[in-house]
Amino acid sequence: MAEFYQKLEIDRNNPKDYLLKKMNDWPEFQSFCCTKTEVEKLVNPQHINNTRHSKYSNHSLIEAFEKSNQPGRCRKFLDGPSYFFKYMKSTPEQRVKMNGFGLGGNTIILSEYKGKFSIGDGNHRVLFAKVARIPLVYATVKVYTPDPKRTDLFKRAKAMGIILKDYVGNPNSCAAYLADELDYNPRCEPYRTFEDLENIETSLLEIQEELSQIQTNESHKSKFRQMLNKVFFR
Repeated sequence: MAEFYQKLEIDRNNPKDYLLKKMNDWPEFQSFCCTKTEVEKLVNPQHINNTRHSKYSNHSLIEAFEKSNQPGRCRKFLDGPSYFFKYMKSTPEQRVKMNGFGLGGNTIILSEYKGKFSIGDGNHRVLFAKVARIPLVYATVKVYTPDPKRTDLFKRAKAMGIILKDYVGNPNSCAAYLADELDYNPRCEPYRTFEDLENIETSLLEIQEELSQIQTNESHKSKFRQMLNKVFFR
């Protein structure tokens, strides 16, 4: 590692600012309030400053890199850095031809929101690229773009005590949760699911009427579900 740092002119006792930046720079936002598109593109690794991996997310770049334990990659870089400059900007298919491994091990997956990037898959390679100052990495990027219509729906639903979330498995579908049940149990079942956004507005009014009716009739349905949540998830 010392030889690798020496080649990159990194002083481990006095690292430059970019090496001290923590890998947790990612804004809080509601996924439901965004449209999602998947693109493949070249990204400057210095713009990738977050990871979902708990092993690295609360550490600085240089600490996370050292935790990733990549002596073989460092040695290979010392022997021929040009390989990595080519590898990182190549497509997964091209990478397979370069190293003989499968597509999964040669794919980098990122999320993007307002110009910020987070690592979904490929932590070791991205951390390495950042430390080695490799200018570009080719990645599959899921882009979250704020959508006014979705944001308005989310706010209106929340005011009714309903939380709208993406439904797993379909980027265009969503689920409505009762806010009070989510407070007791974040893993609770959705109150209702939707295949698309078209009928949510009408359905929100229906749900609001249903909840009002439950309260009017002093139904124990919601209270019973909350009680079960308290028992099994406290």
